[in-house]
Amino acid sequence: MPVKNSSSNILSDGNIDSTLGGRIFKCREQVGLSLNMLAHLVGVNPSTLASWENDSSEPRVNKLVSMAGILGVSPTYFIAEEGHSGSATKPARGRTGKLISNLKSEINEINEEQKILSKRLKKINLLIQKL
Repeated sequence: MPVKNSSSNILSDGNIDSTLGGRIFKCREQVGLSLNMLAHLVGVNPSTLASWENDSSEPRVNKLVSMAGILGVSPTYFIAEEGHSGSATKPARGRTGKLISNLKSEINEINEEQKILSKRLKKINLLIQKL
């Protein structure tokens, strides 16, 4: 969870959801992406993303725009809390959708392999019991 920034400025009232980092964190959580996954999709180190969420540093405009696209909000929402209803968002299609699809396929393949291996283990166990 991001650390509350005690400073207040024209774009922030000091409330955690009113900071740039708080809005990034909130959107990432709503979409259901881990810090590591979003960092990978944006092309930064997880520690960099964590520092953005903690308001220790700020992303460059190109990273902010990329992150907005991935999280399904406008860059303006991140900067000035405008242009987003605050409701749960859906991940953007394209790169994110393809990644999720690939991960689901991999999970299905692993589940199938696990079933095969479980059957083999049962057979081996039965053979050992007969010995």
